[in-house]
Amino acid sequence: MMELQSKIAYISVFTAASISIFVVESYIPQPIPGIRLGLANIFILLTIIYFGFKEGFLVGILKSFMGSLLLGRLLSPSFLFSISGTIMSVIIMWLAIKFGKHISLLGISIIGAEIHTITQILLATILFFPEASFIYLLPIYVLSALVAGSITGTISYLLFTKLERKIEIA
Repeated sequence: MMELQSKIAYISVFTAASISIFVVESYIPQPIPGIRLGLANIFILLTIIYFGFKEGFLVGILKSFMGSLLLGRLLSPSFLFSISGTIMSVIIMWLAIKFGKHISLLGISIIGAEIHTITQILLATILFFPEASFIYLLPIYVLSALVAGSITGTISYLLFTKLERKIEIA
């Protein structure tokens, strides 16, 4: 079993990487508002795999909270979208890992990206624009989440294969 100090060190590095990528990615122009690669989620997914739900949840919350704080967006609608999408995607990815024994890392990443996107669209519709419907945007956003989840999942898999000999799976 991994020593507590090593576990804390890995989780700290994964958290710092997730926050850093979240902040850097926010400066990349978005062709369509709200569509991002979500590369910060690589480290959330790896944390869930290696250490479990609580740790992955913590990395996700810290990514959204600290990233938004560093960008000056704390408690803004952008923060609300980030944190809600992260919470739902972490829960669903963990459930997919726990109960979907035959779902690949790529599949789990795509599921997480899709849930993140759908959560944000539903939140925008319910809280901010109840008279309008963003459901008509769903096909564009679901397709973009498929692409982003595939890229994130591929990178996650590559990192997983490099790290698997160094980190004992929880």
